[in-house]
Amino acid sequence: MNTTLFTSPIILENDLIQLVPMELEHSVPLHNINQIDHWAYMLTKIQTQQDMDHWVRNAVMLREQGMAHPFVVVLKKTNEIVGTTRLYEINTAHRSCEIGSTWYGKDYQRTFVNSSCKQLLLTYCFETLNFIRVQFKTDERNIRSQKAIERLGATKEGVMRNERILSDGYIRNAVLYSITKEDWKSVKQGFVDREKYYLSTKHV
Repeated sequence: MNTTLFTSPIILENDLIQLVPMELEHSVPLHNINQIDHWAYMLTKIQTQQDMDHWVRNAVMLREQGMAHPFVVVLKKTNEIVGTTRLYEINTAHRSCEIGSTWYGKDYQRTFVNSSCKQLLLTYCFETLNFIRVQFKTDERNIRSQKAIERLGATKEGVMRNERILSDGYIRNAVLYSITKEDWKSVKQGFVDREKYYLSTKHV
C-alpha cells in the first residue's frame, strides 16, 4: 500500500492535462470559470468570489486533515485551470475511496477533460494505491452525471434514499456506482479506446 497520499504532493498527468493539488491561490481562477449550474445538485452553491474562497479553503483543510485530496485540472497546452475534482471517503484499511466534487468550465464540459481526469485518478487508485473499490455518487435527478459515470464503465449499485440535505433544504436521493479491482482491466481498455477516438477526430 502506498502511504504517501497525504505526506507528499501528488501531481497526476498525461499528455493533455495535469491534476495538481488544490491550493488557496486557485480560488480566483476557479471562480473565473464558475457557473451557478455547477452546483445545482451539490451540497452547497457557489456564487461569489467569497463563496469560492470559503469552498477552496475547506477543501485544502480536508487534505490537511487527511480526509480528502482535492485537485485542480490544468490544461497543459495553455496552463489554464479548467476544473476541479477530488478523492475523498478514503479508507486505506479497506482500500477504497470515492471520486467526486467534479466540475469543469463550460468550454471543457463533454470533452476529453473528464475522461482524462477519471483515467488518471482511477489508474492512481488501482495501480499505485492498490485500492479494490472506487465509488461515485450523484443526485438521482442528475441524469447527465449518471450517463457520464455509466460511460466510464461503472456499475450502478442502487439508490441511497435521503442521502443528504442540500443547502437549499432539499433532501436528495443519490445513485451509487462503483468500479472494482476486477472491473479495472475492461474499464481501462475503455479509456484507451476513447483516447484513440478523441485523437482521430481531433477533439483535443
